[in-house]
Amino acid sequence: MGFTVRDFNDLMRLLDRHPEWVEALRQRLLTRELLDSPKTLRRLSLRVGRVERAVEDLKATVQDLAQSVQALTQSVAALIQAQQQRDEAFAAFRAEVDRRFAELAEAQRRHYEEFAAHRAETDRRFAELAEAQRRHYEEFAAHRQEFLEYRAETDRRFAELAEAIQALAQRVDNLSGQVRGWVHEDRYRTRPRRYRRLLLDPHILSTEAREALLRQAEAAGRLTPEEAAELEDADVLVQGRSRATGGEAFLVVEVSAKVDTDDVERAVKRAEILRKARPEAEVIPVAAGPEIHPLAARAARDRGVWWLTDGRPYAPHEIPQEP
Repeated sequence: MGFTVRDFNDLMRLLDRHPEWVEALRQRLLTRELLDSPKTLRRLSLRVGRVERAVEDLKATVQDLAQSVQALTQSVAALIQAQQQRDEAFAAFRAEVDRRFAELAEAQRRHYEEFAAHRAETDRRFAELAEAQRRHYEEFAAHRQEFLEYRAETDRRFAELAEAIQALAQRVDNLSGQVRGWVHEDRYRTRPRRYRRLLLDPHILSTEAREALLRQAEAAGRLTPEEAAELEDADVLVQGRSRATGGEAFLVVEVSAKVDTDDVERAVKRAEILRKARPEAEVIPVAAGPEIHPLAARAARDRGVWWLTDGRPYAPHEIPQEP
């Protein structure tokens, strides 16, 4: 029998009461392709969404690219303009350089012409000088023997003059040393304050006092005439009181601009003579002067001689190794 509308309505009511039959009926009525079409549509919808988003992203990228191309176009245009300006500037610079090189070439040409003229003049003068030199040589050859004799005489006189100057320089040096020695000796003979760090109440013996001391010692037989004469030649004799004992004390002072070993030896020798003349007194040998030779400094340390410089006394052991 046929399927009527009433049967269809009954079917619909049965499906309403039994919803689970709907799926079974769909499975019977629809093909596999129609059953899977919703899923396919959903997948297609997702892909279309992704494509749309990609298209939007592509649009944005194209837009950015268009802006970049526009900026690049502007930059290229600016570069072309700058290049044109540089080309124009370079062309002007090249024209200026060419002009200056032309001026330099012209100046070089003028200088070369001046140099050539100067060289010709120089060659002429050298030729004249060579000719004059040749004539002078001929004249010199003619008078050579006379010249050699004159030269020998000149050399002899110069040698004599050199010897005289050397002797004069030595005399002046000796005289200068003597004058310096006299100046220093005068200072040490007239300024007893220089000896206050060596003796108490020092006073310099005058010529009369020194003579009286020597006559007394000679009369007492303590000194020979030779010893008295030696002591009389001492540069300075100073009398005072010993700083150690307070007793009578003497300084035998030899003065020099630069103390040497002879000054040290004379001070020692004359101090020994004075000890014989006044055995009860303390006698100190002194070498005085602003400078002292290293060998004299060593001798003074070894022989017990004091060094007095500008009022400052150095005991023998205090004298510097290299004063």
